[in-house]
Amino acid sequence: MIYYISYFLLKTLSVFFYPITVSGRENLPVDQGFIIASNHISNMDPFILGLASRRRLSYVTKDTLFRNRVLRYILYRVDAFPIKRGASDFRAMRETLRRLKQGAPVVLFPEGTRQGTGVERKIHEGIGFIVAKAGVPVIPAYIQDSDKALPPGSKVLKRHRVTVTFGAPLHFTKHQSYTDIAHQVMDRVSFLAMERKYF
Repeated sequence: MIYYISYFLLKTLSVFFYPITVSGRENLPVDQGFIIASNHISNMDPFILGLASRRRLSYVTKDTLFRNRVLRYILYRVDAFPIKRGASDFRAMRETLRRLKQGAPVVLFPEGTRQGTGVERKIHEGIGFIVAKAGVPVIPAYIQDSDKALPPGSKVLKRHRVTVTFGAPLHFTKHQSYTDIAHQVMDRVSFLAMERKYF
């Protein structure tokens, strides 16, 4: 119930503050688990991806957000689960794999924390491990201008159109290097960004 109430409220807010244009939605599988690997430039990004997809998504979320009892209650009911930042959190990785194997789509931000425009990428190679172990498609995603709808450090929404582009599925084998997988995924996200810029 909380998931659908939250979805309705966010959808309503998007009409007034961050109308979303989506391209490539046909690339999202409809009958299996998959990973959405996206850039991350605003705290709004998880919500925007949830609105852009027609499937209910799971989210790997930084554990500090779960310290507040009320927020923790809400997060668990919108299919978010915690991960410890700055360390290899094997419990979070196991939970990610469990959900993927049950057929749920999971959102991952390979850069970890938010990265501003023009900031050198810092790729967390844990996504390579998860991709190799799960054996599910990876959908690269590029979010544009969410940082203008909710700038870093701001708690007030500003009206600005947001664009989400889903790329074609990427497939990897369990024998590939975790590092190579992580970099190939982010290279594809970067390619989507270049497509948005020049096309």
